[in-house]
Amino acid sequence: MALLAALAPTAGRAYDAACAPVLEETWIRAAPPGAASLAGYGVLRNRCATAVTVTGIESLDFAMPMIHRTELVDGVSRMRDAGELRVPAGGELRFEPGGLHLMLMRPERPLAEGEVARVRLVLEDGRRVFAAFPVRRDAPSAGNSD
Repeated sequence: MALLAALAPTAGRAYDAACAPVLEETWIRAAPPGAASLAGYGVLRNRCATAVTVTGIESLDFAMPMIHRTELVDGVSRMRDAGELRVPAGGELRFEPGGLHLMLMRPERPLAEGEVARVRLVLEDGRRVFAAFPVRRDAPSAGNSD
């Protein structure tokens, strides 16, 4: 029974079981103490033979994690829910300042520079992509996610 329950989220959906997308070059921009929200960035790489669709985000470190897209409307920058995000086979999805990003609302604990938060992206087939997000003042240099 437990095995059937574990398989239920993926029943009837095809995916490459030997391959999993990875979230790399992750970081959260440091904010002043008591900030109600932080922004997270990184690159979701899908090196698999099939496309994946991101349907949500989870984190024990934030009460309300979301994925937003920044848009310029009448000269004003606005954030909107990004909805489902498809990543083609061999493709990538960039979460970056001024564009698609993780909006991490209501931190469960203070997150100072140097600390790490854990985030999971939820895929349509039920799998989760786990990643650690270090808190930084500035973006990491290209290719360096430590």
